[in-house]
Amino acid sequence: MIPSSIKKRLSGREWYHQRFDGAPMYLFAVGDAEVQPESRKPAGTEARLGRVSYFSTDGKGDWYLDMQDIRRGSAVLIGLAKRQPSLSSTLMRKWVKDEQNFESFFWKFEPRAIKSLTDAELLKLFQKYYRLFHLRITSSAIIDHFALGTDEHIAAMLRQELGKFGKESNFTSAFSIATAPTRQSFVNEAEMQLLCLAMKSRLSKMELKTYQQKYFWIKNNYFVARVLSVNHFKGEIRRWKKAGVDLRAKYNQLKQTPARNAKHKANLFKQYRFSPLLKTLLKISDDFTWWQDERKRSTYLNIHLGTIILGEMAKRTGVDPELTRWLLPAEVESFFINHKPTGVELRRRSLGCVFCVWQGGYYIATGSGVVKMRQVMFGKKTLDQVRDLRGLTASVGRVVGTVKIINSAREVGKIQQGDILVAVMTRPDYIAGIKKAAAIVTNEGGVTCHAAIVSRELGVPCIIGTKIATEVLKDGDLVEVNANHGVVTVLKKA
Repeated sequence: MIPSSIKKRLSGREWYHQRFDGAPMYLFAVGDAEVQPESRKPAGTEARLGRVSYFSTDGKGDWYLDMQDIRRGSAVLIGLAKRQPSLSSTLMRKWVKDEQNFESFFWKFEPRAIKSLTDAELLKLFQKYYRLFHLRITSSAIIDHFALGTDEHIAAMLRQELGKFGKESNFTSAFSIATAPTRQSFVNEAEMQLLCLAMKSRLSKMELKTYQQKYFWIKNNYFVARVLSVNHFKGEIRRWKKAGVDLRAKYNQLKQTPARNAKHKANLFKQYRFSPLLKTLLKISDDFTWWQDERKRSTYLNIHLGTIILGEMAKRTGVDPELTRWLLPAEVESFFINHKPTGVELRRRSLGCVFCVWQGGYYIATGSGVVKMRQVMFGKKTLDQVRDLRGLTASVGRVVGTVKIINSAREVGKIQQGDILVAVMTRPDYIAGIKKAAAIVTNEGGVTCHAAIVSRELGVPCIIGTKIATEVLKDGDLVEVNANHGVVTVLKKA
């Protein structure tokens, strides 16, 4: 039975949907950080209702954010931007120390040392680890509310201001240029460094080992922590060479993209006298794209630490370490000391669960409670007859291809060269499929989302924010993606 107080919180709301490979322990932390009020956040940017998150047994996670929170937070930030052209720089500086503290903790962490800790010391270690990560990501509400709540506002301003110059027809191209990132993503930085190693005529074991020690976590996500070996990266290099990849050209493309984006953006600003507010919002978008990417990197480091610490706790309590990912951070002390929730309860959660978090509390449900929560949150939708859908252009181009729906990083292997990758949203661990795709179409996403960033880097047509792509389209559908006009048309149903 869903408590009436929970029904009241969740019913009648409009939701922003995201999808990740994830588990409660690592996704709850972000939702908890977003509802945390603190002096660094401008008043009104913190979420009142944190993310409502559904999890399936195979590690798929669906997040829902309250659009009321997003709109309120983005309105506050737009209001501040009118008075503070340096708003993004000012906000980012406030979290630098906590970002550095978490980073330092990660690189000084000694996994082998935890076996010698007493139970009390191990619990203190977990609490310190979680506190450092939590403080590092309380900026999440600012980043997410701006990224998810201002894209339409920025697009409308750009369209209007281009129209003043009689160039409204150039909107799609101008939007793509104006919102392109001018900093390198951490995924591209890692790939560039590996390409440098691959281009060496003689590669020493020490060089590859140094690289491995720096990037062993690069394939993590919110569900899985992997420690990649030297042989893994050797294999990457072998695959490039076997496929005949022009390593120098690939490296130059990655290296030059941010500078090229910055140059195109500067030329656009010279061509059109955009208003100070529009320029400020585009500057915030650029800064927050990088800030968001850095947060993503920290979550990959976070799951590595959490897996090790919680794994040791599980061994000492006789519980399968895999089940600890179904804990919530607030339950860890009780789990370790009082064995509650039990291994049986955690296994029940692993078969499917849902949690919601708000300022001052949380609720978690399993079994039939998951179905009831969905009934409270969502009405019935009939989308079978929809033949075309529209969204926001993140990267221009026009292609025809076969749809492949991707719900998890483990499904990217089904993408073949020339397919249309369709997802609720993309993640860095989708990159192998993205590189084969002829185009990308997503339900959600703002100007700083992963799909927007990567599609521009690769020159792949991309339409974001369709809301219904994964519900309307099916594997095997033949579609035209016209990113020049932000339209996807079904040519032939599977």
